[in-house]
Amino acid sequence: MKYFTNELWSKLNSDSQKERDEADSEWDRNYEVYSEIFESVKIRFSQKFLKIYLKNHGFHDFQIKNIVLTHKEYGVKNPISVDIYVTDSMDTFKITYKHIKKFSINYEEAEGWGDRRGFDDWGYDEFLPIDEQTLSHEILFASGSTILICFKNGNVFVTKTKED
Repeated sequence: MKYFTNELWSKLNSDSQKERDEADSEWDRNYEVYSEIFESVKIRFSQKFLKIYLKNHGFHDFQIKNIVLTHKEYGVKNPISVDIYVTDSMDTFKITYKHIKKFSINYEEAEGWGDRRGFDDWGYDEFLPIDEQTLSHEILFASGSTILICFKNGNVFVTKTKED
């Protein structure tokens, strides 16, 4: 994450009012910069994806139900696809990434977080350009875990589903 980091998010919840105020100002500046970047890459998504993504506030506060990695036949370019199933208890969506160039999960069970388990809530995410043909999507969860997916333009899809 470049703009909405776990460290900055933690400072927003600090016990120190001064630290919270500084973090809030930095968050606002980062939001302005990131908003311009997101506007510039929106043309790389389908209208259907954008409509659902924006209507659901970028899936903020959703939870992961399942992650499915599929490896198609060997010997073809970009054979990996990933489906991430997310829910907000009312709706469940399948987010599909195809033509993946990089897929990374950074997960470590947090100690001392009481009843928090797993990834926890989907917090914030960033779509950033890698080059003219490639985007990255990085997702930061409340646990501090992250998922990073780099994929070819136009190869992220979302559908409403009843996945259990």
